[in-house]
Amino acid sequence: MDLGIHLADLILWLTGFPKVKGVNAQMFGGGRPLGTKTDEVEDYAVATFDLAGGAAVRLACSWRLNAGQDAVIEASPYGTRGGASLRNVGGSFYDLELVHLTGIACERLVAPPDDWGGRAAAAWARRIAENARFDPEARRILDASALIDRIYAAAGAG
Repeated sequence: MDLGIHLADLILWLTGFPKVKGVNAQMFGGGRPLGTKTDEVEDYAVATFDLAGGAAVRLACSWRLNAGQDAVIEASPYGTRGGASLRNVGGSFYDLELVHLTGIACERLVAPPDDWGGRAAAAWARRIAENARFDPEARRILDASALIDRIYAAAGAG
C-alpha cells in the first residue's frame, strides 16, 4: 500500500490528526482476497475507519487499476457546510484540479496548468535554512504509519 500511505497521511492532516477508531479493511491480489497470505503483494486495498469527532473515512488504493489512463488520484472530503474534490487530470501524476463544493454548486479553485515547479521542496529547504532544529510535527509521520499498520492488521495481512 505504498500509494495509500499518502492518502492516509492526507486525511489525517486534513482532519487535524484525530484518534483513529475502528478499522475494517480488505486486500486483493489479482482479484483474489489475500487475507493471511503473506507471500503475495496486494494490488488493491480498501479500508474504512472512523475518526474521533465522528468523521467516517473510506480509502481505496490500487496500483493495477484498469482505469484507461496512467493514474486515478482523488480525494473528496465532504462536510455539513461543503466539500472539496481534488483529482488528477487526464491520468497525470502532477496535474491536479481542486473544486470547492457547496450544495449543488461547484467552483474550480485550481486547474492545470499550474506552475508548481517544486514549490513544496523549495519551501522545505527555506524552512530548514531558517531553523535546522527538529520539527516536532514530523512525529505525525508515525500516525500515518500506525494507521497503515492497523489497515494491514484489519485485512488479516499484518
